[in-house]
Amino acid sequence: MILKKNEKSPLTILRLYSIHTSTQCYLHGRHPINHSKLLSGYMKSGDIINAEKLFEEIPQRDVVSWSVMIHGYNRNGFRRKSMELFSQMRVSSLVPTSFTMVGVLVSVAGLGDPVLGRCVHGLILKNGIDHDFRVATALLNAYAKCGNVVDSYRVFGQLENPGLVSCSAIVSGFVYNDLFQEAVVLFNQFRRLGLVPNAATVLTLIRACIELESRLLCESIHGIVVKISLVLDVAVNNSVLDMYSSMLDLDSATRVFEGMEFKDVISWTTMINLLVCLEHASDALVLFRHMRKTGISQDVVVAMNLISACSILGDLRRGREIHAQAIVNGFQSELPLKNSIIAMYSKCGDLDSSRTVFDQTNQKSLVSWTAMILGCVQNGCPRESLNLLIQMRGEETFCLDSVMLIGVLSACSELALLELCQQLHCHAFRAGFPQYRSVQNSLISAYSKCGDMEPAYNVFKEMIYIRDVISWNAIINGYGINGHGEIAVTLFHEMRNGPENPDAATYLSVLNACSHSGLLEDGLLIFNQMVEGHTIRHSEDHCGCIVDLLARAGCLSDASEFVNRFMEKTGPNSWRALLNGCRLHGNVELAELAARMVYELDPGEPGQVVLLSNVYASVERFQDAEALRAGMKKKELIKNPGISLINSVVSHIG
Repeated sequence: MILKKNEKSPLTILRLYSIHTSTQCYLHGRHPINHSKLLSGYMKSGDIINAEKLFEEIPQRDVVSWSVMIHGYNRNGFRRKSMELFSQMRVSSLVPTSFTMVGVLVSVAGLGDPVLGRCVHGLILKNGIDHDFRVATALLNAYAKCGNVVDSYRVFGQLENPGLVSCSAIVSGFVYNDLFQEAVVLFNQFRRLGLVPNAATVLTLIRACIELESRLLCESIHGIVVKISLVLDVAVNNSVLDMYSSMLDLDSATRVFEGMEFKDVISWTTMINLLVCLEHASDALVLFRHMRKTGISQDVVVAMNLISACSILGDLRRGREIHAQAIVNGFQSELPLKNSIIAMYSKCGDLDSSRTVFDQTNQKSLVSWTAMILGCVQNGCPRESLNLLIQMRGEETFCLDSVMLIGVLSACSELALLELCQQLHCHAFRAGFPQYRSVQNSLISAYSKCGDMEPAYNVFKEMIYIRDVISWNAIINGYGINGHGEIAVTLFHEMRNGPENPDAATYLSVLNACSHSGLLEDGLLIFNQMVEGHTIRHSEDHCGCIVDLLARAGCLSDASEFVNRFMEKTGPNSWRALLNGCRLHGNVELAELAARMVYELDPGEPGQVVLLSNVYASVERFQDAEALRAGMKKKELIKNPGISLINSVVSHIG
């Protein structure tokens, strides 16, 4: 049998080989030596093959030799092999000791077999060693790891004077089985009996506090750590740091981190990860530089966090540097890191580099495909994202998860592929995604952009218990962009009367709906409500909607007055809206003013020249219109052309 061998230093191998040579002499009656110690040495160094050879060469194996082998197999992760050896030992008529049974119970815990646990418990009772506290502790731990908390606690209750190790084991067993509240209650009982927890107990309890999401409990356990002087234990400090990080409490985490006398790579990684989670990406990169000055080498987790920081900042140059460092450090084969790099390049707008890393990834996961497909959607290549979906379905056996489904729906909405939206809707229903709010919101947006509001509203209606502000925004915006302004306004008022409060995006959607449907009074009333409510600050986009609303309705003087009044909140889009209104209603003088303002605010965009040319043409000033067009050609200004999807067909999407 070929078993895996752990790495050993050459000196260790040489020493063990020398002792083994002496042992072989002893086995032939020349030189005695304690072969059990040599067996233990082989197992501790991971040299299982030589341990097995030596064990086979021992003519008369005693219970110690068997026990050392049983423990050794456990130490190296071979639980089943350990149990097989114990069965052979039983056949040889040797009586197991408490040391033997502890090793056997460790195997049971690793295998998680409750039936086997009961059998071993019976043997322990038969041999009369159930009162040995080491055996009892291993037994209650084995029951807990097998999911049998009742029997685990029963064994604990039979201990006459349970010590710290036994108490820690039962608390750990409760936490292992997700009985977090019960674990805390049990720990408090032990504290009242005078138990002083050690590092292992505290580490277990911190996990329970994190799962319970109780700030009071977290602060209490932190107080205990300080009180019993465990603040010098790096593992405990890292666990406390992780506890505050899980609550996204940057201030408390920073105090713990700065107060740590000794920091390892886990300490730095936890702090960097927290900063990235809170989108303090620049601070995360600064902290990494401090980490490097301390001489601590980064691991793959740090590299992933740094890549995420660059994604947040959109810093392509630094992202490439960290990618290069990862290659130098030998992390290039780590799939999670590759997936992060694919996403980073996409978010930084370098889709070619993203695709290069993706194509160089031999064993792609669902995350790899999702990152690449989303990257194409984010960078305005929806057709390419659908081609990747086809490729994935041809090469892999992955099923679409909720994240990929949202990305593909976004691509469909960009291309107005109604039939594919319907197919994806069926897939979402079949895969059990109707309770995924994000998927349902994406379906509403996709149907809306495809121009079919009936299924969009049906999805919205089915979300009665899981709607959020994004759901309302999607349906209001959908009706708005499809010319149903009255329905959009009705839904807005319905939303205001419900539990969800409108946000800035809600007001933008409903104001846009009013603008496109000519609902002047409704639009002005809603804008005034927003301004007077003082909960949402009106932005340039909100002001642009009002200008567009007034200009479309022919209230050009009011629109011009509004722009001048909210000059700080208006930008080129507001003046473009006014310019377009002038085109509709033939106001040349105001159109020229609006065009000058657009040029001052956005000189690189030639759209205002085209609009002003159309204004001149509408009042039959064709020479002025031609002069503007000629000037555009002379300056080599090119307006972005419109794109029609009438003749665009995406095929082979199954």
